[in-house]
Amino acid sequence: MEKVVTFFDFANINAPARKNCVRLDYRHLLDYLSCDRFLIDAHAYVPIDPRNEHGLDATIDELWRAGFLVHSKVGSIAGETFKCNVDVEMAIDILNIAHTVKPDIIVIASGDGDMLPIVHALRKMGIRVEVASFESCISRKLALQASGFISLDRYIEEANQDQGQAEYDFEESLPAVE
Repeated sequence: MEKVVTFFDFANINAPARKNCVRLDYRHLLDYLSCDRFLIDAHAYVPIDPRNEHGLDATIDELWRAGFLVHSKVGSIAGETFKCNVDVEMAIDILNIAHTVKPDIIVIASGDGDMLPIVHALRKMGIRVEVASFESCISRKLALQASGFISLDRYIEEANQDQGQAEYDFEESLPAVE
């Protein structure tokens, strides 16, 4: 059985879900991303708004209950919003896991094109890299250069059709996003 580790960029996935009025079931999503493979671990990276440091406490608890190891980081105020880049921490953790655990597959739930160098590094190490994202927010280069693309739009459709019993179906076609 293939060994898989999942890395979940909370802000990158949760924002488009919220925009489309979709509430993610993190346990179900984790099951979908691991797809009958041996899930070694799952990591979630959650940015914290410094103006409301406890605003995501319930969501963080939900992620822990779903099986994620939660890495939170307090951001810094940037105008009327806040900035909290977790890409570097995520990339370091991904490389550490790749070297120590040596999984067969790493799933990166993020559409951020900044993940492209880590995708290349992992593929050079012989690790399959699957990128999961909503089609509206995936970097086309990231989708093309990863080993595979998992459409979260399709996941939502299947979850709605099956009322929580979605089957994993790898989306082979690439999104038409530029």
